[in-house]
Amino acid sequence: MLKLFVSLLGAGFFLAACGDDLQREYYPDKKVKSEARYVNGVKQGPEKEFYESGALKAETGYEAGVRSGLSKTFFENGKIRSEVPYENDQMEGTLVTYYENGNIKSKTLYRKNVPADFPETFDTDGAPAASGSFKDSRDRLSYEWVRIQNQIWLAQNMNFAPVKGSVCAQCNVWGRLYNFESAKIACPEYFRMPSEEDWNTLLKNTAPESGKNLKASFGWDPVFTANDYGNGTDAFGFAARAGGGHFASAEVPVKSRKFENAGRNAYFWVDDGRVLVLSHSKPEAEFRKFNPEHGASLRCVRTVN
Repeated sequence: MLKLFVSLLGAGFFLAACGDDLQREYYPDKKVKSEARYVNGVKQGPEKEFYESGALKAETGYEAGVRSGLSKTFFENGKIRSEVPYENDQMEGTLVTYYENGNIKSKTLYRKNVPADFPETFDTDGAPAASGSFKDSRDRLSYEWVRIQNQIWLAQNMNFAPVKGSVCAQCNVWGRLYNFESAKIACPEYFRMPSEEDWNTLLKNTAPESGKNLKASFGWDPVFTANDYGNGTDAFGFAARAGGGHFASAEVPVKSRKFENAGRNAYFWVDDGRVLVLSHSKPEAEFRKFNPEHGASLRCVRTVN
């Protein structure tokens, strides 16, 4: 004969049955907070959570005690909040989140609990998001990013520290200054060192006066001959900082390091070994040759549809 018993656990109560058990946790007002069925001591079938109003909050499927199938969460009004696919207790497939109006907020592909692609993000109207943040899996540093037409650019200078080949004067402000070899391996997963074509696309998409439009609206030295500051408009959120360059090998002793032009110029690596230069005194950008042993800033890019 099936025996029922009531046990106290934390602030909630559970009803349990031997063999095939439906266990429930309750809110203080005796409304059901969660319920799950156990078969031979392990979860089997849907586990459900509820808002205090009684509306369904989450539902996750279990097979022999492990998460399996599509796990869902809901807003209290009943609209879907997220969908997470599980296989053998690991996220496997596309995790989708939603705004309360029903539009998709983000889509991220997972393989065995690990993101397998750069997340797609959207605004509340369903259009691709214009900006966001990204966490580098190597050191967990976060970077702002900005979408400019069909390109996504990191809106901060790279600050990843490889084994050798980079230095910095103020890492938290200007990022690191990389020699060419270290710059080749410094971009995070899903991003690359920009080519001349990448830079030219950006300059075209931010013209006219692309240099001025790309520069941050603070931190650039004044142009004394014009009695004006060299700050930009940051019209597209690229926020280029005048980090200057390191005009010596990264391997020189600290006392021999040669940081120059901070506040006046920004030097950004191109994948052919040149740099793109933004200046406090010019509204346009230009490509220049650069010693591959010297240090320049790095911005990373990815192309999207």
